[in-house]
Amino acid sequence: MLSWTTFLLSAAVLSTAFLVRRFHSHSPGSKPPGPRGWPIIGNIRDIPRQKSWLAYTEWAKIYGDIVYVELLGTPTVVLNNVDDIHELLDRRSAHTASRPPLIVANELMGWDWDFAHMPHNDYWRYGTLYFRKTHAQILRIERKHRKIFHQYFQQKNIPAHFPAIRKATLTFLDQVHQSSDDYRNHTRQFAGGILLKLTYDHNVVAVNDHYVALAERALDALVQVIHVGSTLVEAFPFLKHMPAWFPGAGFKRTTQACAQWAKELRDMPFQQAKRDSFSGSLQPCFVSDALAREGADEDIIANAAALAYLAGSDTTASIILSFILAMLHYPEVQARARREVDLVTSDGTRLPDFEDRSSLPYIDAIIAELLRWAIPTPLAFPHVSEKDDVYKGYYFPSGTTFIPNVYGIFHDEKRFSEPGKFRPERFLEENSDFDPMTMGAFGYGRRICPGRHVALNASWLVIVQMLTVFIISPKLDEKGRAKLDPPNFDSGLVVQPIPFEVKITPRSHKALDLLRKAVE
Repeated sequence: MLSWTTFLLSAAVLSTAFLVRRFHSHSPGSKPPGPRGWPIIGNIRDIPRQKSWLAYTEWAKIYGDIVYVELLGTPTVVLNNVDDIHELLDRRSAHTASRPPLIVANELMGWDWDFAHMPHNDYWRYGTLYFRKTHAQILRIERKHRKIFHQYFQQKNIPAHFPAIRKATLTFLDQVHQSSDDYRNHTRQFAGGILLKLTYDHNVVAVNDHYVALAERALDALVQVIHVGSTLVEAFPFLKHMPAWFPGAGFKRTTQACAQWAKELRDMPFQQAKRDSFSGSLQPCFVSDALAREGADEDIIANAAALAYLAGSDTTASIILSFILAMLHYPEVQARARREVDLVTSDGTRLPDFEDRSSLPYIDAIIAELLRWAIPTPLAFPHVSEKDDVYKGYYFPSGTTFIPNVYGIFHDEKRFSEPGKFRPERFLEENSDFDPMTMGAFGYGRRICPGRHVALNASWLVIVQMLTVFIISPKLDEKGRAKLDPPNFDSGLVVQPIPFEVKITPRSHKALDLLRKAVE
């Protein structure tokens, strides 16, 4: 993102030397093992920009569950064991719940409203929106965000959202039937549409919905700078003051455009919902509920609404697309799941619904396996410590970044046999006591994903109703052979399968009639 000028190199030497001395002096314990870094830049060149969780998983086999790296002077620890993560990030969350500063994302790209990655530490004195907030004030603001999330999206309130999920699911199934080759766009519209409806009472009526497109554009820019060590500005915050015309500072011009997208993502749907509220046309939703509460803070409502939309929609899309991919590659799983659904729905004479869930354990196992095999967030968002600590004889100074490698946990051969295979029955048999939810599928501690309950329930209904109505199978080439590439996933904050070809057809005329009647 920046060229290595002599000026920058000199600054790097001085800054890194200070940090190294700070880390090594008076340490009451040793550093964990890890790959040997380079002078000045540490291990920055050892970590691939794409799918870094794969490298972390290989390191765990060499160095153990706790791996130390140094990124531009920042002590960084990769955690590959769920017990260590629970101890350091859950039980000790009082001083490990902060986030990396993310100067580029928060200050230059306008994401300072997103409390999913807001730190608690001295970064705040550099901030804009929350200039000079004290640690206690920041925690109070964060608690307000968590509270407003909890009041509307907690598990016990999810049944109130079932009507919206049902309606969106039928629209999705009908769209897939009309144009199955466009399944990715239909999935995107479904996932974004549910959260936009629940959050802002916005009805998505087209694949190219403006709000859906706005979120994708803003997030595509964010994922480029969100991971630890992705930009030099994170190590040297003074670089943010470089003028856009300065050689090597092209990033300033790019981030100015990105900041406008982030602002529109937060403000546009909220302002429209607020106008609808004043006119009396806003139907019950997260924004209407929050605005009606005594002492409502519009900034916090706007922040929370945007985060709820982002947190739920991307995860939902990832789960559904991974389900279609899994059924394509594992037809025996699809057949077994369909038999279970048919048994509950009297051989497909009706569409299954939420009240059938307790009678469909294999479907829940499929959901669990999707969260393991195709984890939407292979790296949980990094945590940063705010005080010195010692764990298992290892010394972690204040400011240490912890990266939970959730992918590595879910692909640990000691815990999951044949981790590369999609086998839902593992959660009914040898891994029946394991719960991907508590193992990190949606994050850890008080930073856990607020949209997870909507995402899981929406995904569940799509899965059972797709199994009732459709057959998912490979397309054939001109010689009648199945066109089936190995499963592959992209890289980002929330990962999804890369585009693949699939044939989605009605099971029978009876199944198609069932869908038509439900849609009508």
